[in-house]
Amino acid sequence: MGRCEFSTRILPATCAWSLLLGATGLFFIFIVPDHLQKYSIAIPIYQGILSLFVIANFALATFMDPGVYPRAHEDEFRDDDFRAPLYKNVEIKGITMRMKWCTTCQFYRPPRCSHCSVCNNCIETFDHHCPWVNNCIGRRNYRYFFLFLISLTIHKISIFSLCLVYVLNHKKDLAQTGNIIALIVMVIIGLLIIPVGGLTGFHTVLVARGRTTNEQVTGKFRGSPNPFTRGCCKNCKYALCGPQWPRLVSYKPRTKTVQIESSRVTYVAAEKDVKIFMDNSNGIKHDNSSNHRL
Repeated sequence: MGRCEFSTRILPATCAWSLLLGATGLFFIFIVPDHLQKYSIAIPIYQGILSLFVIANFALATFMDPGVYPRAHEDEFRDDDFRAPLYKNVEIKGITMRMKWCTTCQFYRPPRCSHCSVCNNCIETFDHHCPWVNNCIGRRNYRYFFLFLISLTIHKISIFSLCLVYVLNHKKDLAQTGNIIALIVMVIIGLLIIPVGGLTGFHTVLVARGRTTNEQVTGKFRGSPNPFTRGCCKNCKYALCGPQWPRLVSYKPRTKTVQIESSRVTYVAAEKDVKIFMDNSNGIKHDNSSNHRL
C-alpha cells in the first residue's frame, strides 16, 4: 500500500476497508431486495454504481503513487558544495518561495513538496499522510481522494435514508433480521457521517482556495498571497480535471552515463578545428594564423 512499510500502520486502512465493504454488503443483501420489490429497479442500479465509484476511488487513493520524488544518485551525495546553503529562493508569479535542502533525499525540495516522516519520501504537492488509506495524499492521488470523500458522503446519506425507509416499512416487527441489520448499518453511518462530512467540507474549501492541508495547517500563506491559486472555479476544475502528474520513481532516462578511462580516449582533430593563442603578456592574444583577435 503506497510507500509505507507493511506493519501495524495498515490496521486503520484495514478497518476502513472492512467497514466500507461490510456495511455496503449487508445493505445489498438484506435491504436492497425489499426496495427492489416495493419500489423500482433504479434504486439498486443507482446504489450499485455509486458503491463501485466509491470503492474505485478509495482503491486509487490507497494504492497509487502519490507523487514520490526519486532520491538523488549516490554520485551526487559526494558533492559537498551542492549541500550549501540549506535554503534557496525561487520566484513564482512575483512571490519569493523558499526551497529547503532535504538531507534524506539529497536535493532541494520544490515549494509545495514536503518530506513525509511516515513514508520517508519527498511527495510533490504534499497534502497529508492519511492512515485510513495507509498512503500519502499528494499530487497524483489527491483527485481520487477528494472524489472518494464526496462520493462516500453521498453513499452514506443514501444508505442511511434507504435503511430508515426499510425500518419504517417494517416497524411492526423490529426484531426481524432485516430491521436489526438496518439499525446496525444506521448506527455505523451515524457515528461516521459527521467526521467524514466535516472532512469533505474542509477539503472542498481547500480545493476552492488552491491550498493543501499542509499549507493550511502550517499557515504557509497566512501573511502573503498564494501564488498557486487560479481562482475558485479554475482551482476546482484543475483539481478534478487537470493533467495527471507523471510517476517519477519508475522514470528511466533515455541517456546513460558511461565511465571510460581517460587513457583510452584519443581525440583526432581536423586541420582547422584547433587554434592556438600566444600570450605576449600585454593583454592581447594572437593566434598562429594570419588573423588577429583582441
